[in-house]
Amino acid sequence: MKYLTYSGNNLIHANLPDSSQIVYPPSSLAGMATGEIASRVREVLESPLGMAPLKELVNSHSRVLIAFDDNCQPFPPMRKPDVREVIIKQLLEMLYQAEVPKRNIQLICAVALHRKMKAYELEWMLGAEIMNDFYPAQLSNFDAEDASSLVYLGDTEMGEPVETAQAVVESDLVIYVDTVQIPLNSGHKAVAVGLGTYRSIAPHHSPHMTSENPHVMQPENSHMHASIERMSRVIQKHARIMILEAAMNGSTYPPHLSFLSKPAERSSALESILRNLTPLSMHLLPEWVRRKIFSSIRSWYQPVEINAGDIDQVHPRTLAVLKKQLEVSVEGRFDTLVFGLPDLSPYSVGARINPVLVVSDVLGYVFNWFYNQPFLRKGGVVIILNPAYEVFHPEYHVAYQKFWEEVLPKTRDPFEMEQHFQEKFARDPYLIECYRHRWAHHGFHPFTVWYWATYPLKYLSKVILVGPGDARVAKHLGVAWAPSLRHALGWAREITGGERVIALNIPPFMYLTVNR
Repeated sequence: MKYLTYSGNNLIHANLPDSSQIVYPPSSLAGMATGEIASRVREVLESPLGMAPLKELVNSHSRVLIAFDDNCQPFPPMRKPDVREVIIKQLLEMLYQAEVPKRNIQLICAVALHRKMKAYELEWMLGAEIMNDFYPAQLSNFDAEDASSLVYLGDTEMGEPVETAQAVVESDLVIYVDTVQIPLNSGHKAVAVGLGTYRSIAPHHSPHMTSENPHVMQPENSHMHASIERMSRVIQKHARIMILEAAMNGSTYPPHLSFLSKPAERSSALESILRNLTPLSMHLLPEWVRRKIFSSIRSWYQPVEINAGDIDQVHPRTLAVLKKQLEVSVEGRFDTLVFGLPDLSPYSVGARINPVLVVSDVLGYVFNWFYNQPFLRKGGVVIILNPAYEVFHPEYHVAYQKFWEEVLPKTRDPFEMEQHFQEKFARDPYLIECYRHRWAHHGFHPFTVWYWATYPLKYLSKVILVGPGDARVAKHLGVAWAPSLRHALGWAREITGGERVIALNIPPFMYLTVNR
């Protein structure tokens, strides 16, 4: 059985046993055209859920903070205009109509501990008009290490410290604009995490939150999301927050590449030809050309639904829409997962994926993309197809390279990392300088993505990397290596004693519901 999938910046036909199940995401739901988005935004702001209309919440003296998610989502980057540009332009128009002066409006990209967005990236997202009107005096990246712009609001009932941007509590209204692709994001997570600091993020981005509970990518039954909600409740006591969520569809690819998201039976004759020829043609190209091709892809995502208002009323509607877009049912659990990982990660936008992300994105994200229970049985095996090049972006991944060089040679255990290395990295003056002024992810960030793999690292028998020419990178990561998929599958059968193999065709994204 041929499995058309990625291996870094390559598309390959991986050979799977005929009994394998290749799972494809649902067809993309119909989304709103650009012209429909502005009218929908006006509608939801005139009648927000659980709140008074926007025009009644503000006046000529109001100070308004507009926060928005960074380019970690949606990804790959959207073609222009980005939905956030359309939404925020309509929002600004309505604020002006309510007599809010432009000087009283501040825009913040809620990067949390992610790298800050550069001016050209912000312009791609928000458009030249918003940039010209607000940047840089009234449009900036959040800085989680700028003590002068932060405020401590006390602890939750569980003793978790709550810190956020001072602008949140100084504003008469906070409006958080969020494009949501997976249940992990938005809701109470928006302000509490997007405008949170290391001190307030560390308690829930901890191995203790996921060690015995796999629910990290969905809020239900999640220790992590419960902690985030407790912090959000504290912030809500000090600020009026309106959330505006756009639940996105699954249109990752432009039309000429849509065959990558479909099984053969849903493909046209032309798409079937492309499915067969693409791996051969990609094989003939040098790696740098393939990378240039894939990095130029702009997604065609569209919002399926947009709602605004109180978090507790808006977010459940977003989750319901996402479930329609994401849910795929499978029968029973599987012994082995085969996954072809592209050179793509929410934490490598504008960069190559580094080897730390190769493991953490599959175990932290893909393994956890389920609704009711893991789709692999306990003791199962994960096979990752990716060349895992030892590359680290010199600006964005400074902390990741340090993590690679100083932490992984000593331990791969999340609890030992937390005890012996986390504080050192989070408080490192050079890493803080790189985060604040040199476009790098925060020193704590590589720990957070590794911690999300805490549960699968205990749950699985083995993780096998296929793609590198030798075992060196895999050994450094603490995973196994096989010279070919055939060898890896044979090894997995020996370990599990089972024949049930699942392969996931991602992107687009999907969440599995396991029957039985």
